[in-house]
Amino acid sequence: MSKGTCQKRLVCLLGGVAWGLWLVAGAVAQDGAPVPPLEAGLVLTLHPVFVHFAVALTVWGCVLDCAGSVWRRPGWQRLGRPSFFAGVGALGLAVLSGWIEQQLPQPNSAFDAQIQDLLVYHEYLGYGLFGFFLVLAVVRTQIAGRLPLFFVLLTGLGLGGLIVQGHWGGELVYRYGTGVRAVHILSQPASTHDNAPKRGSGASGVDE
Repeated sequence: MSKGTCQKRLVCLLGGVAWGLWLVAGAVAQDGAPVPPLEAGLVLTLHPVFVHFAVALTVWGCVLDCAGSVWRRPGWQRLGRPSFFAGVGALGLAVLSGWIEQQLPQPNSAFDAQIQDLLVYHEYLGYGLFGFFLVLAVVRTQIAGRLPLFFVLLTGLGLGGLIVQGHWGGELVYRYGTGVRAVHILSQPASTHDNAPKRGSGASGVDE
């Protein structure tokens, strides 16, 4: 069996497993949940998608570029530089998508009062980090060969800012459920839930 055939079969197998896990997770998540089906009124949100690419590409690109400069590995720098530029572009998309989603009507949450300050910090640190890395990217285009120590130190400072930003984003989602549809639904008055169709109920909404 050729190497290419093995790789194709492995990809198909992994894809099938991922699809199966997704179906099972969806069924388990809906089973017995005191909320209407979460697919109802679902809106595609791109901010979480862009954030993953922004963090991964920026960190990977910076680490490779700086490590290649310190240990004199030009090959690492050739890989790190385009990854860094792509990461900065993804940072811009993450900031833009976050701003757009902020302008959309948001349902009330039980934690609105607790998250207001954290949302402001998260928003403006995002703007600052994008501007910071954008300037670094422009400067990077003018540097050939090894990186100056000052540039490496600034890069490390920016990566530290990304860690803080990631922590705040995690707090918003995992502690307070910001943007999580189930949290928004459960934060509504109990009468709203009582009127919602229940799993296994008839057309009248009464369990048989």
